[in-house]
Amino acid sequence: MTPPRTQQSPAPAQTDPAQATPGAPTLHLQDLPPDPHTPTPVEAEQQRQQAALNAAMRLASMEAGWGPSMDSPGLSIALAEVKRTKTPGGSTQITYQITGSGFAPDEKLLLVRWPLNSEAQTMMGGISFDAKGIAVCTAPAPAQATLPPATATPQGTAEATAPAGGLSAAPAPRAGNTPAANALPPSCTETMQPQQPVELAVTAAPGEAIRAAVMSEDRKHGAANNAIPFPIANTDKGCKLQVILGMKDAALVLIEGTGFPPNTPLKLDAVTGANTRELHPKAAADGRIVVSLLTGAKGQTSGQTTVRFAGVNHTPSLQTSSTPPAPDPDCAPAVSFPWGEGSYKTE
Repeated sequence: MTPPRTQQSPAPAQTDPAQATPGAPTLHLQDLPPDPHTPTPVEAEQQRQQAALNAAMRLASMEAGWGPSMDSPGLSIALAEVKRTKTPGGSTQITYQITGSGFAPDEKLLLVRWPLNSEAQTMMGGISFDAKGIAVCTAPAPAQATLPPATATPQGTAEATAPAGGLSAAPAPRAGNTPAANALPPSCTETMQPQQPVELAVTAAPGEAIRAAVMSEDRKHGAANNAIPFPIANTDKGCKLQVILGMKDAALVLIEGTGFPPNTPLKLDAVTGANTRELHPKAAADGRIVVSLLTGAKGQTSGQTTVRFAGVNHTPSLQTSSTPPAPDPDCAPAVSFPWGEGSYKTE
């Protein structure tokens, strides 16, 4: 018996892609995306320089903002210098204690440091302010009361995230073994005696800021401040200019000024050899200015730069067209600093 033949299904009709969807536009060669572009060496260098500039400006903005402007309402801290001693290497070691106000009695707090050329680090926990307003290591539970005397400052790496109160320990540390954001750093009781004052023993170069902050364990409130043990500053007739290192070797600096006409556009000249660059900060309502400066000169790896006040910026703008700027103040502060390879030297 011959088996019945299986009926073959007809082959599907070939459809013109251009007619697959009624009304669809026809694709032309000129509609194809261009081939990926490989940057030329010149373009790659320009992109690298722009990325470095953007990163430097972000860093300068964070450094300029570190301080009392970050404090939660009613809270403040200060770095109180208690002594200076010479190290075996000849540098000056400055010891600071932290004083504060507005914090609740016996509130457990975290200490944050932001060293130059480093990330902000949560150094230790378990500190509080005593009746005199000095930060001390809070006494541990009775079972942990016997501990060896302090020998070193803890180097914790717990992430310092930005609390709702405005305090930010940016840039946050991102070490390879960084604990989770809600993990607490080592307790001060691991290396300090109960009620021992928290001290920061540091060395610094001229213009280097010592930055510290204290905040709650939940990182929702806190206060920050800084100290500059060796200022690079000059004052003339009430106007002051100061150079603050943004990076080691002064690759980036902040120019801070006080005593200038409020809400006024100003002009500064940054002179390096035969090259002069103009800076155009605007004074705030309190007469303060902060402007960043990337140092360097073509063909040079080091040098000296002088920043001087050059008067009110009288260039017309949308703001000054209706309100003329204030007259030039009778002051001319100028401040000089070294930059480049080998210029970072602790005092």
